Amino acid sequence: MRVMGSRIFSVSMLFAALASGQAAAQDGGQKVQLDAIQVEESLMDDSDAQRQTIKTDPESRRATGNTLGDYLDDQPNVESASYGPGVGRPVIRGMDGYRVKILQNDTEVSDLSAMSSDHAVGVMPKASERIELLKGPASVLYGANAGGIVRLVDDEESFSPKKGLHGKLQGSAADNNDARNLGAVLSAAGEAFSVHLSGFKSQTEDYTDGDGNKIWNSDVLTEQGKVVAGYQYRPTGRVAVSYQYLHKDYGIPNRTTEATRIDMTSKTYGLKIEELDLSKHIDRLQFDLNYTDYLHDETEGDERDGLFGQKTTEANLTMDYGVGKWLGTVIVGYRQNDLQVCHEHGGCEKFTKADRTGGPLGTSVLNYYNATGLPYSHGNPMPDTDTQTGHVGILAERPVGDSDAVLSLGAHLEVRNLEANPDNIQQTWVYPPSLDPDYYNTDTDWAASLSAGWEQPLSKGLKTSLNLSYLERLPSADELYWNGFHHATDSYIFGNRDLNKEKSLNLDWDTDWQNDTGRLQVSAFFYRFWDYIYQQTLYDDQGQVVTDPFHLSPVWETQQTEAIFYGGSVAYDWNVVRLNSVPLVLQNQFDALRAEKVSGGNLPRTAPMSWLIGLNYAPNQWTASLSLKHVFEATEVAEHEAETPGYNWLQLYLDWKPKTQYGNWVLWMKGDNLLDEYAQNHISFLKDYAPLIGRQFSAGVQLDF
Repeated sequence: MRVMGSRIFSVSMLFAALASGQAAAQDGGQKVQLDAIQVEESLMDDSDAQRQTIKTDPESRRATGNTLGDYLDDQPNVESASYGPGVGRPVIRGMDGYRVKILQNDTEVSDLSAMSSDHAVGVMPKASERIELLKGPASVLYGANAGGIVRLVDDEESFSPKKGLHGKLQGSAADNNDARNLGAVLSAAGEAFSVHLSGFKSQTEDYTDGDGNKIWNSDVLTEQGKVVAGYQYRPTGRVAVSYQYLHKDYGIPNRTTEATRIDMTSKTYGLKIEELDLSKHIDRLQFDLNYTDYLHDETEGDERDGLFGQKTTEANLTMDYGVGKWLGTVIVGYRQNDLQVCHEHGGCEKFTKADRTGGPLGTSVLNYYNATGLPYSHGNPMPDTDTQTGHVGILAERPVGDSDAVLSLGAHLEVRNLEANPDNIQQTWVYPPSLDPDYYNTDTDWAASLSAGWEQPLSKGLKTSLNLSYLERLPSADELYWNGFHHATDSYIFGNRDLNKEKSLNLDWDTDWQNDTGRLQVSAFFYRFWDYIYQQTLYDDQGQVVTDPFHLSPVWETQQTEAIFYGGSVAYDWNVVRLNSVPLVLQNQFDALRAEKVSGGNLPRTAPMSWLIGLNYAPNQWTASLSLKHVFEATEVAEHEAETPGYNWLQLYLDWKPKTQYGNWVLWMKGDNLLDEYAQNHISFLKDYAPLIGRQFSAGVQLDF
């Protein structure tokens, strides 16, 4: 845990001070100039019951694509909600969208990826040092998210950057989609000042599926640059400023005849002030201030039909503390979020206010409601919203008695004020007061969540843990207000202004057993939801899909229901035999998930079962692995939902890591989908238009110096 990392840092500083004092005493009390002692903070990278850590570098080489979902796709009960190769938001234990929060370091990523499945995550995971998956009390510290937290950590922002000049250069290419990836990192740190520069670029063309079909409009361009400048103004105090730029331009394969594309840009400015060892009980105090300007447009053909803009200011004060046997973290924060959306054929060059003649509002919406029973709108799909959120999160843990058991407690309180301004909506398409006079009223609401965790060693190498959480989530602005067509998804979406808070009771159980023969990990979960929020395709009495009157596209409704999610994972790494003192490891992993309405029937787009088997061997400077993942046929489907065939995914990976006087090298090659099978991702809205990539060979090189 971070609080433990701070304590390790404090102890190291203490030893350095004692050594300095001893040297001065031996010199007759005279001052002695000592060489600087390099102290590095340990963040306890080992995974535990609440925190699973994935190193980014090796994962980036093994991943099939470049999205965050691609990087995490082989983790237990984690899927990628692919929407073509440009989009891949992680789905964790069946939880998607707003139920999974994504952090960059300790600040929530300000993007719109949770709003819609076609919106890309506003980070480039390759630029991080490691990725953490949090659940239980460690997750509740940051928010009430049933799927937990995905935290991307950039070590260049750590308190003690590595002294001297060092960096990384990398490049790779692939054949199927003509992928080209380049990246460079350069860091320099002295006694007080440090600077970090990084830049990454990835470009792919249209790919070919397992049947040899070219998937039109599936190309992706991603560029990210970051600069961090730090100043350590005293041994226990540091300030850093940062700027990050992300640009992504990608196609959305769908049934339309014209190219549908998204071009997004995100600029983030950051300030961090960190103090260590402020008092007997405060190990670390950190203040983060971030401002993000996010904008993306959606085009069909040559027309800019949609525009999404979000400006976010977030301030957080984080404190690591120790009181008696209790260690923990407290976060107090405030977030200001301004969201604007435009939908107008070829008319979304900028955000504007609509003209008003003084006539009645919402006449067209009312006419469609009287004719069809549904309040269709062809104007801007939602009002401008201004959201102010205050939150406090607490995490505390301590050993229990004289045993090695650990008790963890977490709590989170969120208070939100949501203001809606319909001035951007054309007069005839405003939601009419005759249907709901309170539709655009300002709402102030709150949500409270609690979590408790217990970790118990049972014997040498065997431990078990249990996490129980009660979570409350406030519906998002788009879940409440969206009423209109969305070009990128080729769908008409109805939000629901009367949504209740989503509530859930989450139970997670994990057991880990290790010995000389291998490692066995078993996990299971059961989540019970009240007022679960989801989108469902609308059907008429004859079972036909309802289409909107403007584009004849499927209509989706935002609904609520009582639901249960349950499932688990079994992973076993068996050291079959030792070759030259290095184990040949047989890897097995089985994942299963069910998602059902309490009233009966399945929820849509639930990931099917999967089984992965592989061999891993890492002698000396080499690594070799061969794996076969079988994804079973998706048969547990919702009403009117089509089943998806199963498939096999065969992957081969090889690398060589020579160390030279010029630095440490990694030369690698990989083959994905070696059987060249046609494969569909069942949880993707675009599974019929954007199947998974066919056979692909990749190779790359990396130099760390």
